This record gives sequence, C-alpha cells and structure tokens, in this order.
Amino acid sequence: MTPGPRSVAVDAPLIAPQVQQHWDIPHATWFTLMGVGGGIFLLSRLLGIERRLGIWLGLPVVDLVSFVIIAVGGLVLIWTLGRPLRTLRAVMKPGTSWISRGAIADFIFLIVGGVLILPGLTLGGATPFAWLPWDPWASNATGKAMEVLALLSAAVVIFYAGQVLADGTAIPYWRSPAIPIQFVLSSLAISMGTVMLMETLNGAPIGAGQFWLLLAFLVLLLISIVWHLRTNATTPGKAESLELLLRGRFRGAFVGGVVAAGVGVGEGAATVKPIVPRSMCGRNASCWVLLKRWTSSTNSTVRRPWAKRCAASASTTRTSGSPVSTAEIARKSASA
Repeated sequence: MTPGPRSVAVDAPLIAPQVQQHWDIPHATWFTLMGVGGGIFLLSRLLGIERRLGIWLGLPVVDLVSFVIIAVGGLVLIWTLGRPLRTLRAVMKPGTSWISRGAIADFIFLIVGGVLILPGLTLGGATPFAWLPWDPWASNATGKAMEVLALLSAAVVIFYAGQVLADGTAIPYWRSPAIPIQFVLSSLAISMGTVMLMETLNGAPIGAGQFWLLLAFLVLLLISIVWHLRTNATTPGKAESLELLLRGRFRGAFVGGVVAAGVGVGEGAATVKPIVPRSMCGRNASCWVLLKRWTSSTNSTVRRPWAKRCAASASTTRTSGSPVSTAEIARKSASA
C-alpha cells in the first residue's frame, strides 16, 4: 500500500520567502527624484512663495529645479527599463499600469509647467514670449487653469511611485495602503526641507508655519510606519520582512537610518524655529538669514547691525535674572 500524499497547510507558502533583488538603488533614486521634483513645485505654489525662492532669466528658480529633477528621474526610469521602446510601451497601458499613469503625468507636468512659466523668459533684456496671455505667476484665469493642471500632475507624480510598489502582489510587505502613504509623506517632507533650504540660500526668512508643516509631515510619516509595522505582522512573507528590518541584517539601516535619523532628527530640527523666542534674533530678522550672513562674513571684523541686535538681545536674556539697572548697562554696551 503506497503512502498517501502528505497533508500541507492551506496557508503554507509554496515557495520559501526570498529577499527581492529587482527593485534596487536606481529604482529608489527614480522614486525619490519624482517625489521631490513634484513636491517642491506643489508646495511652493500652494504656499505662494515661488518668487521668494529666486528668479533666473525671468523664470522661477524653484520651478526650473523641479523640471530638472523630474527630467533626471525620467532618464533614470528609461535606464532601468533597459530600452527606450520599453518606456513607450509602458506609457501605452494607463488602464492597468501605475508606471504608465505616472509617466503620462510626468509628461503633462513638464509640458504644462514649462509653458506656464514661458512668458517670463528674459534674454538680453528681451521677453520673446511676453505676448502669451498669462504670466509665470498664474495671475489670470488662463494661467490659473494651467497651474491647477500642473499641480494635479505633480500630485500624481508624487503618489504613483508608492502605488507601483503597493501593486506588487508578490511582495506581501509592500501590499499595503501604507506604502503609497509613506511615499507621499516622505516626498513632501523632503520637498519642504528643500524649499526651506532654497529660502535660506536666497536670503528669504522662513515662517514658523513652514516648520510646523514639516513637523506634521514627519509625525504623520512616523505614524504610518508604525501602523504598517503592526498590521498583518504574521502574514507569510511580511513576517520575514519584519524580522529582517527589526532584528536582522537591515536593522541598522531601517531603525537607525530611516526611523531615527530620517524621521526623528528631522522632527527635532523642525521644532527648533517655532520654539525659539523671536527676541533672541531681533524683532525683524530671521534666524536663518542671520546665520547665513554670519557664515558668509567670518573673515570680516566689522560688526553688522543684525549682530548688534542679536548680541543686545542675548545680553538682555543672560542678565534677565539680574537687577534692571544691570540689564540696562548690558544693553547699552552691546548697542554701542
């Protein structure tokens, strides 16, 4: 009598879990560039600060940076696909492929966004496209319609990278709505930091609201990460992924790099500006601008007015526990 077939648990995987090798650094670079390129355009336009981030040849610098980042991301996509014709075939499946939808959104964003800012182009004092019935700042109905279309395309560009991974049903850890949520929040946080850096380099003050917005992105990102780690933790495939991320060989990169450094340090930095008393850097000065001026003038011995104001404020703060007369002396000596 031959033995019967062995009984196998219904939920047991037919193939042992393996670490995927297809999605690697080039794909991560592609996703990051798309998220940041779309994010800096989206945030600067919604916050209405694109003028403060610089003008070059009559064009908003932040928009130009956004277009370049998106274009580089597209080139990385073509390189990862191997052949340009594969890219064209990928675009032809918007009904079933998020890569196709994202690629179409990339093209729409670059074309509409580029045409939107074209009237501002200034070459040798001439504006050859000034006859177009809109301006780079979308101040009329035509420009506003183009800006809205570009913003919607940018939103799709930010979202689709995470959705591409969430559609990967062969990888249980990615098969979750938390993945596109994390991609969107991460892209917005990096984009907000990039916009704030551009403001600093351009000598523009950064409002406390921008710090709170950055903090909100990071807190929501941390919540989405924790939620993802705690849901369906025993699912075959995801359980092994969690083991590698939390206790295995990827623990240092994930816990130390992504969670602690990427999110935790960012949250700490985002809370600095809102909680620093304005008097510490003068009433009408931005701490970030003062820091930029200080670092650019370390070889100078001439004290600038802002330095006197900060020194006076700092002296007053240090002597706040002393009699009023002592504080007055400190203030007068600092402003002399």
